[in-house]
Amino acid sequence: MNRKPNLNRTTLAGVILGFAGAFLDFSSGYLILAQSASTIDDMGVKMTEYNSTSLTWGIGISILGAVLIVTAISSLSSLGRTRMGVFGTLMIVFGVIMLLLGGSMFSGIVPMMEDSFFSSVGMFIVGGLMVLNGVLMSQARHMT
Repeated sequence: MNRKPNLNRTTLAGVILGFAGAFLDFSSGYLILAQSASTIDDMGVKMTEYNSTSLTWGIGISILGAVLIVTAISSLSSLGRTRMGVFGTLMIVFGVIMLLLGGSMFSGIVPMMEDSFFSSVGMFIVGGLMVLNGVLMSQARHMT
């Protein structure tokens, strides 16, 4: 009997965590970019200039958010439901990246002045839950 895998709790939790992580990444990336922008008035012409380090961090964190959304949406497809172990491993990797980003924000490595405490705590919470959910997704694959 060939049964199609159903959407289970770990997959649904993974999608929710993916979107929560993407929201945190987009908001943190925006805050980094907004706080690093400086307006220069050069002979009556106003220009916005970014610090290259801040620009790299802001864009990199935003790209991670986009990758999280694509991964969360694709985990709902039939490919995601049949390859739960792969998506579990991806969830663990993304969780570790979120934990590292949270630690970088908390320690001040990331050039972020305002709201770094709340962003780092959010990254710690979502990253830890992603790692836990990824482990559960990987174990669910071995149990079937």
